[in-house]
Amino acid sequence: MSSLKNDKTLTERIDIAISKEEKFNKDNSNNKSLVNMFSRVATELLAGLLIGAGIGWTIDQWLGTIPWFLIIFFLLGGAAGILNLWRVVTGKGLKIGYFK
Repeated sequence: MSSLKNDKTLTERIDIAISKEEKFNKDNSNNKSLVNMFSRVATELLAGLLIGAGIGWTIDQWLGTIPWFLIIFFLLGGAAGILNLWRVVTGKGLKIGYFK
C-alpha cells in the first residue's frame, strides 16, 4: 500500500517537473528568437554598410576620385541595410514571390 502512495507522489512530482520544464523551454525559446532577430538585424545593417563601402572604395581606387564614391556607396549601403531591416521586422521579405 505504501508503494502505491509513493508511486502516486512520484507521478505527481514527475508531472510537476515536466510542466516546469515545458514552461522553461517556452520562455527560453522566446529569448532565443529575440536574440536571433537582433543578431540578424545587426548583420543586415553591417553587411550593407561594408559592401557599400567596399564597392565605393574599389571604384575610387579605379577612377582616382578618392572620397566621392566611397561616401556615395557607403550611404547607399546604409540605405540598403535599413531596407533589409524593415523587411526583417515587418516579415515582408520572407515570403516566396515577394518581388513579383
